[in-house]
Amino acid sequence: MRREEPELFVKACQLEALLNERRDELGKDHVYLTRFAQPLHKAIPDGVDLLPFYEFDSGCDSGWCMT
Repeated sequence: MRREEPELFVKACQLEALLNERRDELGKDHVYLTRFAQPLHKAIPDGVDLLPFYEFDSGCDSGWCMT
């Protein structure tokens, strides 16, 4: 999305920031729109074509992906 629809990616980042601002007001933990437990703009840096999981052999032949 960051590469193909940058305006939409910016809106997603803004939505995530708004969610976390409101959660701060309620005294709740932050939520993230990725599985990387960090803000979207940090988890998916500019210029990244694939998520980090795909940068290397997933290891599914060894059973790593099942753990």
